[in-house]
Amino acid sequence: MLTNQTEDSNFYLHVQDSAASGEACLESHEGSNKKSGFFRGITETFKGHNRSEFIGFSNKGWFLVFGDILFILLAHYIATWIRFGHPVNVISFYTRVCVFTVLIYPVTMYIFDLYNVSRKFQSLETVHRIVFGITIGGSVLILIFFIVPYGQYGRGIMAIHMAIAWVLLIGWRFVYGLIFQSTKNKIPTIILGAGQSGRAVYNILKFPLSPYEVRGFIDDNRALQEISMSPTVIGTCDQLVEVARQVGATTAIMAIPKNRPTDLIRNILHARLNGIEVKDTPDIFEKLTGRIPVKHIADQWLLFADGFYLLHKEYMRKFKRLTDLVVSATVLLVTAPLLGLAALAIRLESPGPIMYTQERVGKSQQTFTIYKLRSMRHNAEASGARWAEKKDPRVTRVGKWLRLTHIDELPQIWNIFKGDMSFVGPRPERP
Repeated sequence: MLTNQTEDSNFYLHVQDSAASGEACLESHEGSNKKSGFFRGITETFKGHNRSEFIGFSNKGWFLVFGDILFILLAHYIATWIRFGHPVNVISFYTRVCVFTVLIYPVTMYIFDLYNVSRKFQSLETVHRIVFGITIGGSVLILIFFIVPYGQYGRGIMAIHMAIAWVLLIGWRFVYGLIFQSTKNKIPTIILGAGQSGRAVYNILKFPLSPYEVRGFIDDNRALQEISMSPTVIGTCDQLVEVARQVGATTAIMAIPKNRPTDLIRNILHARLNGIEVKDTPDIFEKLTGRIPVKHIADQWLLFADGFYLLHKEYMRKFKRLTDLVVSATVLLVTAPLLGLAALAIRLESPGPIMYTQERVGKSQQTFTIYKLRSMRHNAEASGARWAEKKDPRVTRVGKWLRLTHIDELPQIWNIFKGDMSFVGPRPERP
């Protein structure tokens, strides 16, 4: 998602409604020691150390990084073997190539959140992220070796290397998931609040890789207590400690973001004094999905959120702008042929301009023009602006595929290059 560079307090938060999309990237709970042999040895090595970090990475994160480096180098050996017909010591003969690849590929993998050990790696989403990461990283490397040729190691070998790296790194993530993302022993949990926020939390926790097992809801609303749902409302807030003991729950998740009465706060404090771990909804969402649930937080949550100091650091703003500039220029260069083909398809199918423009509000309330490839018929908003609908009749045949693949949003990269928008930040809205 391309977002606007504004001065809002969630400047550095990537926010989406993960409950609505049903996609949760979940962190495993490693309470089980029932693995055997080699897998058990590796798991025991890392067990209990997933919280310690070095330069922002947990031990498991660094394990992924080193594994990626090994497989990237292995892909070099295989690629040169295929290309030259015999094995080559790539580290000795192509040292510079190896250095570039083990630096650039992990960076693009990091950008696509592939070192987040809370992410579910045994998923189609992980495959897509690896393909995109390797494609962008490989394209940058091909561009480098085109500008500065390096012996016999040309673009053809890099293309072979990219294909092999795709296979090896996808397989590596799946193996990692088999070893570490096992959830046989889950944490028994109850949810405080059976409303919209409570159900959203439950939708996250019910995934197979969730480390939590929901035993029921706690809510004072009589109407919700009488509704037949799974799991059910098993008590009221003043019964929190008693109900937790009855169902064997050791953790309670607070899913009442607003209007928390004094009695509720006292009941939660009483539960904590009795050994029950109480967690807040935003913390659970961020831990399990890497996202902030904007629909399920109140303004009070921002009062104690971290990151405000970054808004006033000049070096951070300059670094962020430099990153946007380099990445957007690279993406524009790599996707230029694709944009050309899409523009030709739009022109051949329907009359009207190739680009669709809108006014959006940016930083300091400044308006700017945003660019997209036109996916609807010309003058689709002649009667006034309105939201796109499912199976919207205004969408053209080419536009349907552009929207499905998000190719129609690629021209927004030009807005990022110009400085109107940023890769990280809130979404720009209409005035």
